[in-house]
Amino acid sequence: MTPEGPAYEKRLSQQERSYSEHATGLGRYKILTAPSDIGKEKALSLIEEPLDESHYTLLVSETGMVVTPDQQVLCILLKARLWPELLESVRPIVRKAARQPVAGGNRGDAAGTGMVPRKRKNGSLTNMKGVPRLQDLSDEDYQRLKPAKGGTFGYNARDLRGGQVYPCRLTAYSGALPSELRLMSELAKEVAEALRYSLVQDRWETQFKKASQTPPAFLLKTRDGHTPFTTITCNKSWRTAAHVDKGDLKEGFGAMCCLGDFEGCDLVFPRYRTAVRYREGDILLANVANEVHGNTPLLNPDGTVPKLNRVPERLACVFYYEENMDQCLRTPEEEMEFVNNRKERDPIYPKKKKKS
Repeated sequence: MTPEGPAYEKRLSQQERSYSEHATGLGRYKILTAPSDIGKEKALSLIEEPLDESHYTLLVSETGMVVTPDQQVLCILLKARLWPELLESVRPIVRKAARQPVAGGNRGDAAGTGMVPRKRKNGSLTNMKGVPRLQDLSDEDYQRLKPAKGGTFGYNARDLRGGQVYPCRLTAYSGALPSELRLMSELAKEVAEALRYSLVQDRWETQFKKASQTPPAFLLKTRDGHTPFTTITCNKSWRTAAHVDKGDLKEGFGAMCCLGDFEGCDLVFPRYRTAVRYREGDILLANVANEVHGNTPLLNPDGTVPKLNRVPERLACVFYYEENMDQCLRTPEEEMEFVNNRKERDPIYPKKKKKS
């Protein structure tokens, strides 16, 4: 046994792990109450701000759960839940998926910059907005965002961007090989099992039910069946500013893991003055679709501040069910046909006809 629970050599099922955690009592599975609640509005006012040690008084680094002062589950940390061989196999895939620079992207809150009008090559402004490009950032934001990259793996819902409707589809990382999709789906399955046998099982049930109403063509799945996830957001060396995840199923529950040798980058929930330190092999379940959160500074493995061009690699995966995926048509081909035949004023998601 390790201090946090079963060693890797004994491959327990997630159900057995869950039973073990509760049966061994508070000595192994800690249940903590967040020290305070600064209020929803005050927490929302922090959006786009970088977070640090001043935003928390409770730091969780062992297997356990944090509940809010009104006894709602905020997060659950499960140490050493992912086996090293799987993580080694997905590491290069996550690295490839997280290839889009954050600067110039479309996640203004998490970037900490907000969204500004995009510039044409001649310097004039367009009607489209995005995160400022590197050359337009302040010195502080430049240093934080230069190494930061992101991307998604899996599937995206039908949406409107720049006046154009995009179908339900494979994410921007469309060059995924079948073997890569299989390995990432295996990782999603492991994370999903942790969510299923956790103390937020009701959230898993809600999300799994929604996934069961979604065309299988747009779900992450293995030979054993589908997971409750459609999409994985992959980030590389990105210290996110305070934000709330957008597009996730609000009734579900966030799940994440990370890879790399680093210090810092703890996940902070400023409303409840709580932070979580999770590392490679851990699974973190957290209410990121409803609560403001962000990372502390990313540090070298020895705890020192990294130089600009020598930032340690931290790969993070966030697993979720993207809203409206249950409205997708059965296949990518049907989706493309719908988009091509849609008239300009037609709704993006027409009401489905009731079966007679």
